[in-house]
Amino acid sequence: MPAKVDADDRRHRLVLAAAALIAEEGIGALTNQRIASRLGASTTIVTHYFRSKRELILQTYETMASRSRARVEHAVANDDDPLAASLHALLPLTDDTLVEWKVWLAYQGMSVGDAELTGIWAARSKSAVDRIARLIAADIKASQIRSEINPATEAGRLFALVQGMSFQSLVDPAHWSAKQLRRIVDLELARLRQAS
Repeated sequence: MPAKVDADDRRHRLVLAAAALIAEEGIGALTNQRIASRLGASTTIVTHYFRSKRELILQTYETMASRSRARVEHAVANDDDPLAASLHALLPLTDDTLVEWKVWLAYQGMSVGDAELTGIWAARSKSAVDRIARLIAADIKASQIRSEINPATEAGRLFALVQGMSFQSLVDPAHWSAKQLRRIVDLELARLRQAS
């Protein structure tokens, strides 16, 4: 009797292989042959689970974004400073988060001129900004941040800072180390919380 195949596990392994390939060599290296080779399988496994390269890239992006969201939610729930924890959890500070940011950079490049991909990116970004705004509002309520601060405006600014620094760290890691990324986030939070 043939072994039962776990389709969800296979799809997940294909997505992780695609993410690693994108992170190491860029979106141009993403071929059925290269993905199958990483898994020691035939190319039919890729075409069985994904009808097109676009579908695979979308699923890879969604998986990386969901992984990031879960990490942020865990950090927020388990830290005495949820706002700082959420921002630190977004940064590319580990090998796994570096892969996520490289996938997002590749995805962002693909989304230029593509309304569907841009819409997905915009919705994910809005969700992240809304989460940060809620955390800022909670800090205002706890008198850790001044009441005149607009949570939505500040959340957008902090998210743009995190995104910009993170993308910059991919192209210039010598000047944008994990330590530097954390330091700048902490400085911004200290400024935000001054004289509260």
